[in-house]
Amino acid sequence: MTHNPVNDPRTVARNIPGVFDSLFPQLTPSIVAHFNRTAQVSLCAPIPIKMVQESKLLKAMLFELGFTVGEKQLAGNKFDWDDCLRIAIARQKRYFDAQVPSELTKLDKQVAEMTGNNIATMIKELAAERKHPIRSAPAVSGFQWISSGHGDFAIGPTLIEVKCSSGNFSAPDYRQIVMYWLLSFSASVEDNRAEWSEGILLNPRSAKYVAFELDDFLRVISGGRTKVEILQLFSSMVGTRDVK
Repeated sequence: MTHNPVNDPRTVARNIPGVFDSLFPQLTPSIVAHFNRTAQVSLCAPIPIKMVQESKLLKAMLFELGFTVGEKQLAGNKFDWDDCLRIAIARQKRYFDAQVPSELTKLDKQVAEMTGNNIATMIKELAAERKHPIRSAPAVSGFQWISSGHGDFAIGPTLIEVKCSSGNFSAPDYRQIVMYWLLSFSASVEDNRAEWSEGILLNPRSAKYVAFELDDFLRVISGGRTKVEILQLFSSMVGTRDVK
């Protein structure tokens, strides 16, 4: 049995690409490759591939554990491995059938700690550049049948999503940030809340990140639609979808 909440904004963004093909017809592999070529390198060291491969933990669990360590470090808290593992398992169970490891090896802890260190260091670097405080788990507004949720991190109007992939960022990664922007733009229209103005995809494994102004990104991928036209089309599309 899976535990995917079908109306969670992250799941919607990743699992119904047809909506985004209509909304953003120019979000093509070549555009994704173009933005990936703008990736910037952090001062952190990449995590050695050999160490990741030698870990017997499922990679999703390994990096969820590392993400939790990074959160603790950014909050200025000492971390306890049992507590971090408990949090990581709970998060994995929201989206997957998480396999609970019987133990964490020294190597598992090393890789998770390196991941957490890179996340914390990279986000602190970005916050220093943007001169805004760091927020963990920023709120993501809901819309019609799409539930509210949380992003990974925010720095002022900048939304940061962490992706621990072995390769480049993918179209679903960009779609997720665009979905969160759409929901923030809807909230800004309805309740005069602030919308996200910058998106960052951050990979602690490679110690690289891609930062993009959302207005510029939307102009490239939207096929000439204005933000209001994008929201109107999105509203009409999700308003007719049966999620049962």
